[in-house]
Amino acid sequence: MDNLLRWRAEHLAKYLWWVASGVKQWQTDHTSYAPELERLTGRVVRPGYLIVRVMELPALGIERHTLRFWRSAYASLLEQMDPAIKDEWAAFLHRARWSSLWYYDSRNRRVRPGNEHPGLTRWTLELARCAEVLDKPAHQQNI
Repeated sequence: MDNLLRWRAEHLAKYLWWVASGVKQWQTDHTSYAPELERLTGRVVRPGYLIVRVMELPALGIERHTLRFWRSAYASLLEQMDPAIKDEWAAFLHRARWSSLWYYDSRNRRVRPGNEHPGLTRWTLELARCAEVLDKPAHQQNI
């Protein structure tokens, strides 16, 4: 696990918490991708995604960049998720205040997990692996 992936996981988790809190919404556009099926209602919807702005972390050489995370990837990961971790995630998303899952430890110069369930922080890495990087800096092209 590297610092960049952990940092992305932190930002992606925050955006998903914002969706659950009603601050953000899944974006849609008129793409040519196949429509998605909404699980609860069975109705067809346009593909949705989140644009996630990952803030820079100069101490680790991480530049500001942008991710796109598809709602269909999220739904797929939720379906494969361990039920105990799914309960932890649901409880996390319904908190009244944001609580970081990952934080920058300046003493050891690395991004470390917070005090949450270890399975939950590991699962956020899966989320980050599924996100599409839209504007990688030149020196991060092979990440």
